[in-house]
Amino acid sequence: MKSVGKIGLLLGLLLGLSWGRATESSGILEDHSEWFVSGDSSRASPDLGKDNRVNGWIFFGGEKLTENSGDTSNRWESLPPYIAGVAVDAVSKVARFSAYVPVPAPGGKGEIAGTLTRSGAEGETELLTVRIGKDAPKVLRLAVLVDNLGSADYVARTVTLALNGEGVASLRLQPNGYPDWLFWDLRDLREGAELSLRLDPDKGVAAIGGLVFLSEKSEEAKPAEVTAPLPVITSRPGHAVGEFSREGEYVKDYYVFLEGDTFHLFYNVGKAAKDQQWFEPGNEKAFGHATSKDLKTWQHHPRILDAVPQSWEGMVVSAPSIIQHDGLYYMFYTGFDDRVPGKQTVGLATSKDLFEWKRHPGNPVYEAPEWAERRPDGWIDCRDSHIIKYGDEFLLFTMVTTKEGKGAIALASSKNLSEWKDLGPAVVTFKEPESPRVFEHGGSFYMFISSAHGKQLLRTTDPKKGPWEEIPFRWPAPGLWSGWEVVGQGERTIFSAFEWKSFGNFIRFWEVKWKDGVPTVVY
Repeated sequence: MKSVGKIGLLLGLLLGLSWGRATESSGILEDHSEWFVSGDSSRASPDLGKDNRVNGWIFFGGEKLTENSGDTSNRWESLPPYIAGVAVDAVSKVARFSAYVPVPAPGGKGEIAGTLTRSGAEGETELLTVRIGKDAPKVLRLAVLVDNLGSADYVARTVTLALNGEGVASLRLQPNGYPDWLFWDLRDLREGAELSLRLDPDKGVAAIGGLVFLSEKSEEAKPAEVTAPLPVITSRPGHAVGEFSREGEYVKDYYVFLEGDTFHLFYNVGKAAKDQQWFEPGNEKAFGHATSKDLKTWQHHPRILDAVPQSWEGMVVSAPSIIQHDGLYYMFYTGFDDRVPGKQTVGLATSKDLFEWKRHPGNPVYEAPEWAERRPDGWIDCRDSHIIKYGDEFLLFTMVTTKEGKGAIALASSKNLSEWKDLGPAVVTFKEPESPRVFEHGGSFYMFISSAHGKQLLRTTDPKKGPWEEIPFRWPAPGLWSGWEVVGQGERTIFSAFEWKSFGNFIRFWEVKWKDGVPTVVY
């Protein structure tokens, strides 16, 4: 068995990038637990760089296995002053492994043997992202602790460093139960640059143990002052088209309607908190409304369509979808009944100006079809409707659950937007396929569906008859992105989604490129 501290293979990979040759070299230090000179946590060990200083670190690992998704409170942290923010995968956990060879903790505080771990991962998984702030060193060495980390099987792992969403260099190692260091030297990082760690999750597990930031300068690391989860990155300047968030609130199911040169955003709104559940008091009792010319700067307006107690929409109003017809704007939205918890139906409101809304007197105008499940306790899935015009009629797509317990998108048609004919399931798919969003491009129709249970982008030539086929799509990472919406602006296509984050969700907007009928998002 190899001894801890022995230096294994050192790989020197000279890489060139269009952005100022941002990466000069990368490599692996095998079976290496030391990272600073004993007694001085600001000085890197010779193997991590003879002249390098430790500017700061993030180490995972605590006294217990944490149970809450995204809980990063068990960690040692001392961020350098040039790190402006950190984001972690929304469903990752911090775990401690007592049998794993430990790494000395900073400042002689014991030993660390824990990881940030994502179980059940599929495909390349982005676990952690850091954003560069001001005054970054000329050359930054990013060292990452990794080995088998979270798996009893010593299987090969590949870790890729991405710069602003684009993969820079991948390193592959053969774990043996001892700590290994991967490192990348990065030159001339600009303020706002984002560094992400992507792992190839062998056997469905992706994990890292920690990061160390090093440079040739002697900047002192900023003392750790936070004990809550790591700060969240909420924007990516220069890459996203725009973003929406509001201090103290969370954002969920929403709709963007472009009227002239103004974007109107209507959204589920609640109080930002750890859990942000729809059923908590005060949450999702009306729709937020904001407008923007550029999807970056927003003007907030009074909320609309307050929930009506003791009615079909007494508990929650949710998931708006809007269409314009004969000089009126028609908004379809979900109501949760406060008299029968869990019962969902779809109502209609109209407006002449997108600011003042009037409910349809026959509400609710749509309920779950006969083939949908109705549970004994009164719960009925019938939510997140989306409306489109197709020929001389209208089509309504709504998330339901079949009597067999399968997730489905129900399809209905109408000539007058208030009386609906059931056309059966448009799609039968994974559990709770929420937020169906149908749009047309180049003669084909596309449908987004997404939730914590799965996500798909589907395509058909006939949205009324189908069939719908799944097409490839590169989903963003890290995090749980849901509620996909499509914004039209001339010849541009803009996709958007909200990311579920404790203490405040946000919406991000991205430019889309098309090739052979398949969209690619510029993340």
